[in-house]
Amino acid sequence: MKSLNLWSVLALAGLAAATGQNLTLDDALRISADRDPQARVDSLSTEAASLQQSIQKASWLPSVGLQASYNRLSEIDEPALILPTPTGPKTLDLAPQIPNQWSFAARADQLLWDGGRSLHLARSAAQDAEAGQSARLRSKRDLLLRVATAYWNLSAAQSALESAARALDRADSQAVFTTASYREGTALEQDTLQARLRTRQIELTLEQAKASREYARQVLCVAMGLDMRQDLTAADPLRPIGAVTGTATERPEVLLARAQTASALEQSAASRSAFQPQLMASAEYDYLDPNQRIVPNRDQFDGSWRVGISANWNLFRGGADDLATRRADLLARQARLREVAATDAAKQDLAHRETDYSLAKRRRDIAESSLPLAHRDLELARIRARAGTALRLEAIDKASALAQVESDLAQAIATENVAALQLCIARGEDPSWK
Repeated sequence: MKSLNLWSVLALAGLAAATGQNLTLDDALRISADRDPQARVDSLSTEAASLQQSIQKASWLPSVGLQASYNRLSEIDEPALILPTPTGPKTLDLAPQIPNQWSFAARADQLLWDGGRSLHLARSAAQDAEAGQSARLRSKRDLLLRVATAYWNLSAAQSALESAARALDRADSQAVFTTASYREGTALEQDTLQARLRTRQIELTLEQAKASREYARQVLCVAMGLDMRQDLTAADPLRPIGAVTGTATERPEVLLARAQTASALEQSAASRSAFQPQLMASAEYDYLDPNQRIVPNRDQFDGSWRVGISANWNLFRGGADDLATRRADLLARQARLREVAATDAAKQDLAHRETDYSLAKRRRDIAESSLPLAHRDLELARIRARAGTALRLEAIDKASALAQVESDLAQAIATENVAALQLCIARGEDPSWK
């Protein structure tokens, strides 16, 4: 029953501050996911990597092309051979003049072997696509953590604001009671002055709470991608979410580094294929006027075809291939080192998050156990003040102390929730809670 009352106080504190657009955490996450530019960037990167993979696979498909041309040649004297005959000399044209040259051709080429370059580049593109997926998952979890943290901080700021407002109401009531006692002659003038002074101090605390709430609202607007002038209010009651669990996977940072390493290794293997010959099969059909394969040439269209295999082997290109291979090897080594660093950093972060969560949970337990004590302390101070057995300003101080305890508890809950979410992400799990 005490636990229910405790959460009811915090829930009412958060809901009473609702003056703008009420948002649940699910609403905030949905809006931010639709407006997050990094999610779109990661999506485009993944799509580009998939297209690159398709491009490399397409290099093994046959290529077909058509060609047409026309040339006008200058007129020249036709070479001729004069032959003596019984009836007289006759002229035999050796190469008839055909000034109009027409050409139509259809060609098909098929790559047979390129030293494995296309295969390695296709594998590299596939690893880039995997890296893009890991980057999307990392960005998604970063956005979740950023928005959830801002949301819980706003909820805690709302609770602190409500606690300060209640403390001010209690202080005003006690100040009025002290003034009435002074008029009746049962209190000193100094008591009334001190009561007003303490009330002004609580007013300053209230203004600071308003500023904190405003700052938390702006942070949430930025995290959600909204205009900072948008008035938002956290509608969910501020409660501990407990241990966050999810499907256990490796951290996306590690998966990303691993995919980048695999891509770099494939790029290195592809660079070595430059030292291998390339084999190409080709077939071509020509429809020419004149067709040079027809002797003697004649001014008409004739068709011919050819089929063959060609080999191309670059033996020396100024050392460019060797330099490219060395550069690819260096990039692969760098990728391996980044993968090791990412793995070590993930392990260190996990240990750090486990410690943070344990500490945050302990702080919340302490703040939670202090709340009923602060309520009882304020109640006893009021009783003693009415009985005249305690200083009249004691109730104001106890009201201020209660507001501070309530604020500390709200912030402790928000901190614990953030720590629990960070621990879940550090484990490589997809966060989920109810």
